[in-house]
Amino acid sequence: MRFLPLFLLFFCLHTAFSQEFKVVGYFPTYRFSWLNNVAFDRLTHVNICFANPDSLGNLSCEGVNIDPVIAKAHQHGCKVFISLAGGYLAPDAETAWNTLALPANRPAYIQKIVQYVQFHNLDGVDLDLEWDYVKDWYSPFVLELKAALSAVDLPLSVALPGNYRYPKITNTALAAFDWVNMMVYDLRGPWDPTNPGQHSPYNWAVQCVQYWKNQNVAASKLTLGVPFYGYDFSTSPVSSFTYRGIVSQNPGNAYLDETDQKFWNGIPTIKAKTELALAEVSGVMIWEIGQDAFGANAQFSLLRAIDEVVQSSSVRVSAFDDQVLNVFPNPAHGQLTFELPQVEPERIVVRDGQGRVLIDRKDTNKVLEINQLNAGFYLLYVFSGDVIYTGKFLKL
Repeated sequence: MRFLPLFLLFFCLHTAFSQEFKVVGYFPTYRFSWLNNVAFDRLTHVNICFANPDSLGNLSCEGVNIDPVIAKAHQHGCKVFISLAGGYLAPDAETAWNTLALPANRPAYIQKIVQYVQFHNLDGVDLDLEWDYVKDWYSPFVLELKAALSAVDLPLSVALPGNYRYPKITNTALAAFDWVNMMVYDLRGPWDPTNPGQHSPYNWAVQCVQYWKNQNVAASKLTLGVPFYGYDFSTSPVSSFTYRGIVSQNPGNAYLDETDQKFWNGIPTIKAKTELALAEVSGVMIWEIGQDAFGANAQFSLLRAIDEVVQSSSVRVSAFDDQVLNVFPNPAHGQLTFELPQVEPERIVVRDGQGRVLIDRKDTNKVLEINQLNAGFYLLYVFSGDVIYTGKFLKL
């Protein structure tokens, strides 16, 4: 086999073979006062929430200026989506959605969504219509919105319950989303005050991942939702609290999941869920980043805990058809672990963008250390007999 020119190989390998592990954080407008505390460099995406239309289809986040958040996130390489709707809609917003999403009004409304995204230099759209707000018009609206966003090369994600698919979501509409943010929390809560317990247990996360895979959603299109909040069942009515608040009461709570009828996810559980996400899906999603531990308790940050797991994870290298390597998650950090059951590597080569050979290993060790590489893009070759498998990765 002859080598492709290196510059051509960089651009010809489809991005699906270098899937980025996502860390998606929702950021409500009412948390914007914490903007300077958020570690955007530990996020890949932030979803500003929530934007809703007026009767004419003009979007607004309750009149709050979102541009400073977009600029701050972009400075740290974090992509910014606008999240539409939300779990609760004010009556005027609900009426607007039910009118604007009808066939006769839909094209004009979708055009205003696209214009809003472009005007604010956003990177995509997230849809968070929930429960009774998911009407007959939902799936046709999704398909038309997806088509309009694709025309300007913008992705569309969605927030869906942990283990429930709304009946109004067709298979075609579900497949149209670039990924699904699984809301794997609120298993228990104020709506059932006599049934106290963990609202986001680890075993339920495992079940939810399997549920959406059974709905034919690929692992590469799922993110595992984790909570940065908890519920206090000792109060009447049951109240919610932030992770920041429970840690402020006692820093030791950072390593617990419950005390005195209060339930949340501490650092060990969040790390375990991140490891689950690395193994089973394509990212984690956070509701919501403004509830994290900041300031004097920043060392107990849950976002920091997620990042530590992601940074220390071993990147897996597997083979696709056509002799293309899948490197996941990508970017890579410390090492590559080769999982090639049908391939016996005889030689592994890493080249930089200029074609220079930086690593040329002729043993069959399944782990390749890459700590010595500088940050940047690299080409990866695995030689097995007369076959050469090729891939690419980004080293941070």
